[in-house]
Amino acid sequence: MNRRSRLLHTAASLSLIFSLGFSLECLADPPSGIQPLESLPHDRALLTGEPIHTLLTAADQERFLNELEKQPPDWNQLHDPPGEELGTRLFDFNRQRDALREEHPLMRQRVAFWWSGVLGEYREAHRGFSVVMGPEFTQTTWGLVRFKPLQLPHEMVAVPSADRLPTLRDRRVEGEPVEIGILFTGTLIPWESIIYAFSHDGEKQGLIMPVVQVDGVRYFFRPLSD
Repeated sequence: MNRRSRLLHTAASLSLIFSLGFSLECLADPPSGIQPLESLPHDRALLTGEPIHTLLTAADQERFLNELEKQPPDWNQLHDPPGEELGTRLFDFNRQRDALREEHPLMRQRVAFWWSGVLGEYREAHRGFSVVMGPEFTQTTWGLVRFKPLQLPHEMVAVPSADRLPTLRDRRVEGEPVEIGILFTGTLIPWESIIYAFSHDGEKQGLIMPVVQVDGVRYFFRPLSD
């Protein structure tokens, strides 16, 4: 790969980190995003069934990364030194890790993770609310973990039970935000399953982003207790 191609590929990989519009024709059709708004069960094991890996806490994510990746990167060695091409070290490191995990059994197993959500406008046709969403960031010993879901539903609507609907409508009319948790399930994509990068918060913190093809969506009332 020549220098120009490498830079273009690097730029494309890094832009993927913060883009929510990414889609590929080879991915499966997205799941339905019109789902009930549920209460969280007291037993977290009831959220999903086996063999789904529930990556909901820092401890969950660290165990998963330890099994899949073996050891965290040396983030200090991935910064661009003066005079070196932008993103070269990250590009090379990501490609090496992609190759190492290619045949790992975890690549074929489903995972579950949280994103944050807020109820939006009321949708009379579904007797539910549109969902405004954003990623969850989890501080781990590996770095900051932020999942990226691919193939999001075309329409995301959280439908509460009939007895809760009037109260939620009143809260929305009064301008009170109603926070929810969005539980995504799916599998890591095979060609670029985890992206290592640096956050844009001014501190250049190590960022780990598992890229998941979504096959299911569920909505839960906050708080997201473990």
